[in-house]
Amino acid sequence: KKPQAAKGCFKVVVKDNTGALVVKLWYANLNYKLRLGLLVSVWTPHVSNCDPNSITLRNASLVTSVFPERDKSCYFMIHEQSDEGVLCRSPSGYKEGHDWAALMSLKNFVNGGSDVADALIMVCVKSIGARKKFTTKKGNPAEKLDIKVFDDTSEATLTLWGCVSTSAADWKPSHTILLISSPASKVDGRVWLSLRRATQVDVDPCMADADWLRAFARRLIKREHVNEPFPEGVYDTEAIMSSENRMLFNLAEVDDFARAAPSGTSLLSLHPTRTELLIETVMGYLNVILMELNLVTLHQRHMLFCTECCGVPLFANATTTRCKQCESVVALSINPRLVGSLYDETGRISCGKMIWSTEAWEHLLGRTAEELVSCNEDSLSHLENRMLFLRVTLLFGWSEQVEKLAVCQVMK
Repeated sequence: KKPQAAKGCFKVVVKDNTGALVVKLWYANLNYKLRLGLLVSVWTPHVSNCDPNSITLRNASLVTSVFPERDKSCYFMIHEQSDEGVLCRSPSGYKEGHDWAALMSLKNFVNGGSDVADALIMVCVKSIGARKKFTTKKGNPAEKLDIKVFDDTSEATLTLWGCVSTSAADWKPSHTILLISSPASKVDGRVWLSLRRATQVDVDPCMADADWLRAFARRLIKREHVNEPFPEGVYDTEAIMSSENRMLFNLAEVDDFARAAPSGTSLLSLHPTRTELLIETVMGYLNVILMELNLVTLHQRHMLFCTECCGVPLFANATTTRCKQCESVVALSINPRLVGSLYDETGRISCGKMIWSTEAWEHLLGRTAEELVSCNEDSLSHLENRMLFLRVTLLFGWSEQVEKLAVCQVMK
């Protein structure tokens, strides 16, 4: 009851790039506005080993106790705007350029990965709900916050309780990345995640996978063009076709250097013998199988050709149509969803995720766009059955500017 007596204690886990430390922060009158991901400095005259029976984190073996209001030899400083967001952002144990075995997808974590010790998941914030205040069965006030999170495989709801719920005030949907170790999980139709004593959360970690997931989230909210035009002047098709060196890639390799693009690394780190290309623009060959074709389906729906005008998608079984917004005649191109999934031995490309050149369509279908319009449904059905499960070689290009796989030519 003394004026300087402690009124409470925060158990805070702080870390740098080498390890973690448990700080017992006692307070009397100061109101520490703590949240996940803050940059802090701790002055303390002593550090001791944690009790093995009460370790908060598996990788935090040290503990200290500070009471800055009463003990002048210790201090706890929160750095609000004195950092560019790079200090202490690398996760403990992470090495750039090396695979992290403990990091798994959200789908794998739910399907048994939660039983793995020190399991790691990386998710992006999708939406932040309203903070709910209520009274527990014991009569104590409480509050919680539900946050929708996702990665490229699944979605979940992360629940933050108590003072931790204030951490989401600065998080941005489709931008903030969370690296969560050993979270608690529950599945009852939906996936629920929560923090427990052994859980550690890194907010916007500095690593290539976080950059890739953030770019993936941006692409989801970015409205895609229904039929993006082929980028002219970006790929030197003639130079690649006349070259003596024919570089054959698989889809896994394409995925590797596409993920490495935000860091600006060169292709040399992935393929030491291929020193002539940088990651900004890559061209080569892919050998894939046509696992799905939609010729007949699109023809029946009058969606064989498409484009956009005045922000409105236009579909027709013709090479031209009239825009209802501006009344102008617009040229249409072959619908990229004509080709469904493409597979090779290492991966797949989903329907409509590539940009095709006019020459590539002509070589693949064996006819021009005008000839395709004149085909009846029986001819299209025969063509579809003949091409299904066909293995073809594609001359492709990938560029950071386009961010999509472009098919420049289909080789005979």
